[in-house]
Amino acid sequence: MKPARKKTKPSASFIRKTQSKKAPRGIRVDYPSICSVDFECSGQAEVSKSCCAKFDVTVSETELNRIIPVLPDAAQLCPHLKTDDGYANVFEESEKGVYSIDTHENGLCVFAYVGQGLIRCSLHTVEKQLGLSPGSVKPEVCLLFPLTFSGAGNVLTLHDQALTCECCSIRKKASNRVSPELLETIGHYCQVTPGQTELGTSQK
Repeated sequence: MKPARKKTKPSASFIRKTQSKKAPRGIRVDYPSICSVDFECSGQAEVSKSCCAKFDVTVSETELNRIIPVLPDAAQLCPHLKTDDGYANVFEESEKGVYSIDTHENGLCVFAYVGQGLIRCSLHTVEKQLGLSPGSVKPEVCLLFPLTFSGAGNVLTLHDQALTCECCSIRKKASNRVSPELLETIGHYCQVTPGQTELGTSQK
């Protein structure tokens, strides 16, 4: 039996990046918006504060086919993914070529698990365990958050719901320094100078 699905839906711009691993050409980065926050994906103790429970995540068929081979690894962290004859089908086709990932009754993604008292993503952990590059398994929208693309798809900016998660907070003092994890995300879509910590500068 499949877990109940939650009703919260991400914005259209948040879903857009599930369709392709190729970023649009001519991307501009909204540094003022991105530099206004601190971000560290450290996991959360409470379901209500975790991004793993705030959105219905959809993946493309290509992404689904990257996740399926690592189900045995993910199931080591999420035993509920196992069934008597294999692994649970936790994907539901929401439209042609787009699949929603199931959630538990409390809204938590079925790929989430608790480690050291904190909610974490098993697909993110599996990527690290297998030495895979970011986004090799983890869904594109999850890799992107708390960033998103503008409606036109050519500006990388802060998601309008970024501050609903405890990992992201408004900076008390103005800064043009990008949080390291956000800089890594930006580098997934745009060229970033090695050692760069802020727009136009490099760490010495």
